[in-house]
Amino acid sequence: MRPAREGISFIRDRAGITPWLAALAAGAVLTVLAFLLYYRTGGESEANVPLNWKGSELRLVGGRGVMAPTDPDGLEIQPFASSGIVLWTPPRQLAARLYGEMVWKIDGLDDRQSVQPVWRTVDGQLRRAVGVTPASVGRADLLAEPDWRDFVVAVGLFVPGLLPTPAMVRRFELRPAALTTGQWLDRLWEEWTTREDWSQRSINFAAGATPRPLTPPALMAAVWVGWSGFLYGGWVLAMGRRLRLAPFAALFLLGWLALDLRWQWELSQRLEWTEERFAGKDETGRRLADLDGELYRFLLDVRWRLPEKPARVFIISADPASFQVGRARYHLLPHNGAVFSRLPSSGEAREGDYVLILSPLAGVRYNRERRTLEWANGQLPAELLHAASPGALFRVRGG
Repeated sequence: MRPAREGISFIRDRAGITPWLAALAAGAVLTVLAFLLYYRTGGESEANVPLNWKGSELRLVGGRGVMAPTDPDGLEIQPFASSGIVLWTPPRQLAARLYGEMVWKIDGLDDRQSVQPVWRTVDGQLRRAVGVTPASVGRADLLAEPDWRDFVVAVGLFVPGLLPTPAMVRRFELRPAALTTGQWLDRLWEEWTTREDWSQRSINFAAGATPRPLTPPALMAAVWVGWSGFLYGGWVLAMGRRLRLAPFAALFLLGWLALDLRWQWELSQRLEWTEERFAGKDETGRRLADLDGELYRFLLDVRWRLPEKPARVFIISADPASFQVGRARYHLLPHNGAVFSRLPSSGEAREGDYVLILSPLAGVRYNRERRTLEWANGQLPAELLHAASPGALFRVRGG
């Protein structure tokens, strides 16, 4: 009962509650200033870490690419009869405003070649930079692009025209945008007041309005409680008073409450979105409205072309551990799905097997005349059964 009596007396003691409230306010100011100073002095957080991809990690569309024997991290683009090529990063949702500069290193392109930054939004729209940049410059300002906003799921480079000589892609990078103090404060406020939809990561934690927050809410609340407790304790000792547990416990509970209130506020919006998205629909309608609805629609067409008896399906993707691959394997059950990052050889696949390619693979093309899947070190006789934006389905032929 003693802590409870101390808490009641603390609330009634105006001489004690006033400095406690002052410490709370001063702690909030110091917390914001500390995080701002950390950012302005170059301290790394989730929001200002550059994103890097090696050339071998990029996806090539519209040309032929092979792994370079002299550089395992590079991608060698061979001359090909094409009006242009596109280099795409692996799928990943990004907050566009966090990144202000695109940087690349491609050997073999001179000033006569130009490149154009491209990106794909979460609703599947393809966006391009307003202007083109000489390839030799090696960088482009994204903040000057009017369509570079909201969230994107992939970024890349479009190289128009023919390549007269082979080109070697060494690396690709997105660099964070340098925020002014005002922009940083606006971003911080938005992260605490904007509610995000369900995502693949929301079951584990809530990070605010962006996947890469300036300041994680839990860390910020902990620093706020720490500063406030330090200031209040210093004031109490300076006045010659005895430290009591109740004020510090109240600071801890207030920080906890702030996080929980924000979480409950976000859950209320998610409940409304969930009801709007799924209420009154049958099982197929709910699956089509889910996060992988576009993939599920594609897999419905794929299943229609598979036999009723379970068959062996090679699921090929540049990222075998991705969410899309896992969902594709699940939706295709009871078919026996085997996941690979490369095409099976003619010795691994037999006639009657199926190959499902979920994302374009560098150096792989389908020869319609010969009805074969071809890549640098081999080929596989296969018949194209279905093709759409999420991927393509093939049936392995004999021979």
